Amino acid sequence: MNTEFRDFLKEVRPIRLSEPLAETLGAFKNGTGVLEYTFTDAVKMAGHACPTVTAAYLCCQKALEALYLDLVPVRGDIAVTVYGEPDEGVYGVMAQVFSFITGAALATGFRGLGHKFKRKDMLQFNPEKIEPQVMCFEFRRLDTGRAVLVKFYPRQVPFPEDKGQRMGDLMQAVLWEAADEAEKQEFQDLWMEKVRSMLYASSTDSWLKIEERRD
Repeated sequence: MNTEFRDFLKEVRPIRLSEPLAETLGAFKNGTGVLEYTFTDAVKMAGHACPTVTAAYLCCQKALEALYLDLVPVRGDIAVTVYGEPDEGVYGVMAQVFSFITGAALATGFRGLGHKFKRKDMLQFNPEKIEPQVMCFEFRRLDTGRAVLVKFYPRQVPFPEDKGQRMGDLMQAVLWEAADEAEKQEFQDLWMEKVRSMLYASSTDSWLKIEERRD
């Protein structure tokens, strides 16, 4: 059965990566070894579309573009550091999206084949905060050592205050099963409006920034 997502979720630009492990083990018919990870793939993995999953997807997309420029990123050749605790706020949720797309995994990840294709311990949590009130994530290429720092400012994501307040009120009614059908629909539309505004923002400069990482 095909799940029918809202059209704007399906139209988000995908993230393309080469996957040498799958290519080595013969998963591809044509031998190109390039995969496309769509936003709806991330939604399926997380089980929902929300501002957090949206931010994580955009963090990955922008970090990989900055690291690889016109080249196709290599899945499994990217280390990710999350500057926060796994059970703190939404760091864990965002890390799941990072792992899904980049292949970087925690201690439970794939140990590799011989000296190649290790994914285990490529995703790390660091409780150190680089900046207060800012969520920071480092993406590093293993082949070159080049790294970028992604800074996400969740409180600076633009969304009308009155709509945000209304969405919060409706969420409580929905969760407590006190909302009627019209209110449920209104809540869902407002929730998706915020997701859409992030995905198709003309500029993310005020709330999502990429910096070259200097050792």
